[in-house]
Amino acid sequence: MSAARIFIMIVFIAVCAFLVYLVYLGKGEGADLTSGIVTRNNDTFYSTHGKKHTKDALRVRVTVIFTVIFLVLAVVLNMNWGLS
Repeated sequence: MSAARIFIMIVFIAVCAFLVYLVYLGKGEGADLTSGIVTRNNDTFYSTHGKKHTKDALRVRVTVIFTVIFLVLAVVLNMNWGLS
């Protein structure tokens, strides 16, 4: 294995660990049994206006970014690169 591939693998493992942390950090929205039956949507214009600047929105954005990094690294690590 080349040094670049080992480095990418180490970064990949770190990204995986951080993604697990981010997923467990998130709220379990819709995880209860009644979420499919009873909706508790009390959002109005004034309550949803500033939601993109909250900590939860930042966590969601960071999770999406690290998910894309995870997918790109997974594809790169699974390429053959002409080596046997």
